[in-house]
Amino acid sequence: MRQWLETGDPDYAAHHGDAARPGLDVYLNNYRTQLLHCLDQAFPRTHAWLGSEPFHAAARCHIMAQPPSAWTLDAYPASFAAEVGALFPDDPVTHEIVRLELALADAQTAADRSPLTRAMFVDLDWDHVALTHASGGQILRHFSNAAEIWSALSRAESPPVAKTVEGPADILVWRSKWVPCFRTLDPDEAELFAQMTAPLPFTDMCTQLAQKLGEQAALERAGLLLARWADDGAVSIAP
Repeated sequence: MRQWLETGDPDYAAHHGDAARPGLDVYLNNYRTQLLHCLDQAFPRTHAWLGSEPFHAAARCHIMAQPPSAWTLDAYPASFAAEVGALFPDDPVTHEIVRLELALADAQTAADRSPLTRAMFVDLDWDHVALTHASGGQILRHFSNAAEIWSALSRAESPPVAKTVEGPADILVWRSKWVPCFRTLDPDEAELFAQMTAPLPFTDMCTQLAQKLGEQAALERAGLLLARWADDGAVSIAP
C-alpha cells in the first residue's frame, strides 16, 4: 500500500485485485492532495511569485520524487525548499524566496530565547557577556532582490522585477515577540552574526571591531550595534 501511494505504480495496485482499484485511486488522490496542500500552506509567497500552475507542477514533481520521511508533515516543506534549485535551475530568485519563507516559518516555531534589552545594559558585566542569536536566528545569503519581492508579495503588492544585486546580501531571520522578522545586515554585522552560532564574547566582538576601526570608533560602533539589536530583539545573552 505504501509503495502504491508513493509511486502510483499499477503493479503495486495489482496485488490488491481489480476490485480494490477504485478505492486505491481515492487513497492515492487524497495522499497527493494532502501533500500538495501542505506545500501550498508552507509557501504562499512562493506560490504567488511563480503562479499556481508552475508551483503545483513543481510540487507534484517533488511529491513523486521524494515522499515524506518524518513523523510529521511539518518537516516536509524543508525537502521541497532544498529541491527548488533543481526544479528551477535557471531561476535563483525563486530558490531564495522559498528559503526565506522556510526560514521565517522555522523562526515561528523555534525554541524560546530571551532577547537582549536596553534595560539589561547597566546590569550586565560586559567583560563576561557572550552574545548569540535570538529565537530562530539564522543568516541567508542572497544574490538577488528576493527579500524585496517577498515583502511586496506579503503586502499583496505587485512585486518588483527580479534582478541580481551588485554584491551578496546577508539576510538575518529571527523571531521577535512571536513575530518572524528579517532584515539585511551591514557587512560588519554579518561577520559578527555568523560567529554567533556559538556564543560570541562581547570582548571578542569589540576586539574585532577595533582591529578594523580603531579603539574609539569600535566602542561607538559596538554601542550602536547593541542598541539596534536590543531594539530589534535580534540577539540573546548566551547562558
